[in-house]
Amino acid sequence: MHRNGFCRGRTKLSGSRRAAAASGFTAVEIWDWRNKPLADMREALAENDTELHTLCVETWQDKCQLGDPGSHTRFLERVRRAAEVALNLKTPKLVVLGGDRVEGRSEAAQYDALLTALDAAADAILGSGLQLLFEVVNRQFEGPNALVQDSRTALGLLRRFDRHDVRFLYDRYHAILNGEALGWAVEGNMDLVGHIQAADIPGRHEFGSGQIDWTNELSWLNKAGYNGMIGIEAEPICDSTQLYAGAQRLLRGSLLAGSI
Repeated sequence: MHRNGFCRGRTKLSGSRRAAAASGFTAVEIWDWRNKPLADMREALAENDTELHTLCVETWQDKCQLGDPGSHTRFLERVRRAAEVALNLKTPKLVVLGGDRVEGRSEAAQYDALLTALDAAADAILGSGLQLLFEVVNRQFEGPNALVQDSRTALGLLRRFDRHDVRFLYDRYHAILNGEALGWAVEGNMDLVGHIQAADIPGRHEFGSGQIDWTNELSWLNKAGYNGMIGIEAEPICDSTQLYAGAQRLLRGSLLAGSI
């Protein structure tokens, strides 16, 4: 992990980006960009030398079902539009979802259709420098009928065609809710992990608000060879100053634990 390896999730206002930069964070994230003042965002990012690290192509409430080839045209339109915005904001990564299972189609056929859609999406952004991140959401809240329901399945599918511009978004919040132990499936597959996000459980709040030992979690990722950003994709219950300071303390502690 980079020393300033956290990026702030769910940023809403330019003031939040400025506060993140002042606290030593080099990147931020948002969820849906469609309702954001994009010109103001670009200005705030430039003023504070801060990167918007990811953009979501879709939301989990409004997503294409990639197991159905009939959804692919609409999906590619969304990818192209999000890519335009990402390039304008100098955002390097686009988050994509697989959607839900489709009635009347075999699982194997749906997986093939999913990979066809991802391949076409990667072709659509070829040469742009952008990277697609495939995310698996939890089955308890966001994805009870998801086509891809766990990290092992996602990584196995990505390994089948292994394009350098398509990688796995390993969200520990979703993975923990899906019953995945630390390291399950991703151990030995860290080369396919393009980004990590996390939030504490229960409640999806900031690190330290729940039951998870994040020093242990982050030190394991460090030992496993991950050296990218970790997005705090949380609904904060404390103010920004406390959140940023707590995240920096956690990062320092996990790096120390990971070096032992």
